[in-house]
Amino acid sequence: MAERKLDIFRVLKQADLKNAEFYEKLTDEERKAFQPFLVTRWLSGTYSARQIYFLNEFVNPLAFSLANHKQLLWQLMTICTSGKSQRYVWNKLPSRTSTARPVSAKLLADHYGYSLSKAVDALECLTGNDILDIAETMGLQAEDQSKIRKEYKDEQLRTDGIGPARKTKAKPQQEKTGEFFKF
Repeated sequence: MAERKLDIFRVLKQADLKNAEFYEKLTDEERKAFQPFLVTRWLSGTYSARQIYFLNEFVNPLAFSLANHKQLLWQLMTICTSGKSQRYVWNKLPSRTSTARPVSAKLLADHYGYSLSKAVDALECLTGNDILDIAETMGLQAEDQSKIRKEYKDEQLRTDGIGPARKTKAKPQQEKTGEFFKF
């Protein structure tokens, strides 16, 4: 296993101590291993609202434009901390492929040629009836359509297409053109 060139917990401790000269004292190998984006992500994993606010205001807007000025970014990060030792956690990015409606997401991915994450995003724009229309267009069987209905159980879905056909008589439409042209 490769040896770490720079321990992130050592960096976080120095940030908590507001040691602005820490970056200057690093060896060349440690300076190459120092990644401001990674350190900022770790520093934002705290319960201190003040620290998160300052990171968002001072460091995040400049993180990529000042990528070649790591010492300056380090000094900005030390300004953001409170000066007290804190516990940090890694904030995972939310998974975009997990959804409460996996059958519908798979259907959209197949129908439109989307990736699964794009299909999950597209689900937010469609209703259950829209998904059922796509299912009928693709020729899904009644059992697959019933799985989609279960995913949208809280929504009012139309009942045609599954189960026995409705037996309703179509009402003849009355000619209203005479009323339209009345003066």
